[in-house]
Amino acid sequence: MANHNRRSFILTNEHLEDLCSAFNTLNRDGKGYLDVSSLKGALDIVGFKLPQWQVRQLIDDMERGNNKKTQLSFDEFQKIYSDLKSREVTNVFKTAVSKRENLQTLGGMSEASSEGTTHSVRHEEQVAFSDWINSNLGRDPDLKHLLPIDGDGKTLYDKVKDGILLCKIINHSCPDTIDERAINKKNLTVYTKHENLTLALNSAQAIGCNVINIDAHDLAKGKPHLVLGLLWQIIRIGLFNQISLEHCPGLVQLVNSGEEMSDLMKLSPESILLRWVNYHLERAGINRRISNFTSDIKDSEIYTYLLKQIAPIDAGVTMEALMKSDFLERAEIMLKQADKIGCRSFLTPNDVADGVYKLNVAFVANLFNNHPGLDQPDEPLEIINLEETREEKTYRNWMNSMGVSPYVNWLYSDLADGLIIFQLFDTIKPGIVDWNRVHKTFSKLKGFMEKLENCNYAVMLGKELKFSLVGIAGNDISEGNPTLTLGLYVIL
Repeated sequence: MANHNRRSFILTNEHLEDLCSAFNTLNRDGKGYLDVSSLKGALDIVGFKLPQWQVRQLIDDMERGNNKKTQLSFDEFQKIYSDLKSREVTNVFKTAVSKRENLQTLGGMSEASSEGTTHSVRHEEQVAFSDWINSNLGRDPDLKHLLPIDGDGKTLYDKVKDGILLCKIINHSCPDTIDERAINKKNLTVYTKHENLTLALNSAQAIGCNVINIDAHDLAKGKPHLVLGLLWQIIRIGLFNQISLEHCPGLVQLVNSGEEMSDLMKLSPESILLRWVNYHLERAGINRRISNFTSDIKDSEIYTYLLKQIAPIDAGVTMEALMKSDFLERAEIMLKQADKIGCRSFLTPNDVADGVYKLNVAFVANLFNNHPGLDQPDEPLEIINLEETREEKTYRNWMNSMGVSPYVNWLYSDLADGLIIFQLFDTIKPGIVDWNRVHKTFSKLKGFMEKLENCNYAVMLGKELKFSLVGIAGNDISEGNPTLTLGLYVIL
């Protein structure tokens, strides 16, 4: 059935010339057909930088009722382009404010957007990130012309356009990532601003941000959903960097019975924060526990107990918030207690009562970084064997920058099922992975064997790509053998 809400798109002669050029560029044998493996490259040329999974979906849609397609005619390529363009045109006209009060929906594609869909911009994130920037960078002399950002955060998107602010935020989250001398700061031109934005994007990628489908032109235009998405990644990395034994040896207190310290450090930062909160709730003598940063925190009760537990005695933190039944009133009083220990960041009472995930995670991470409330271990820890090496961190950051899902927190255990490796292979050589052979979910009984089959297939594909994998087998990856597994990542 036709979508009557979709606006039609008319191909002009200019469009047809672009399509013909892209088609002929990749039409290797000159027979008038395009290999399906070249479709992504052709779409890239004509301005649709789609992720590989979406290109596969386009091909799958064309295969319904037919045999598996290996080639596309020019007419088929033109139809794919026209459909994508129609979606783009439709979305440009869909700019609207969502029914949710704080959710703005923006239509249209970015210069390098992966999808022609609408993008949501949360007003509360805009305000929270602007406030964080003002608080942490407000005294930087190089930012006098930019800060402070207005309280509503509306000017945030203009402030990032010269690239200086983004570079400074990256260095705040990951010190010394960017050499300050490389930042253009005076007498800026369009060219030097572009240099700054490119430097910021390259540096963001180096620390593990996913910058696929974002380019300097998008940031120069201050596209809200892209700016907020990048800022969240940079701030998140900075907050989570301190959840380590190097910064907090007291993390040893969170190891459960029957666990090793290495088991704890393999958890995601969010999981460690949840365990940290529950540790303090237990010490506070209450039965309640937290399992998420959304619904579980809406009534401010957990936050109230947590703040009382971690605050210095002389800070004067109280539990008076629990005397209020209204969640917004309770959240406001709770945040006033957080302010007493210098940690009223990221949240407003509405953000607490609404359970806004990102901002609540950031709030708790900030609490941990400033007031962990964890006793130091009696004996010094052998941190060298528990923290990742610089080499491991480099490869992990590279994988995350490629947009793999889920996010890689620990280089070996997170890749033991092979799924991340397949995504990387598909990026290196689109179409090489036969996803019908891949186990995407794992049963309780056969899970280990299914993961091993994935890893064996990954090694086979590596050899197909002419990688030197002598001595590396699937079980080395599934068991997380550091030496041999790292050998594969070096080759990748």
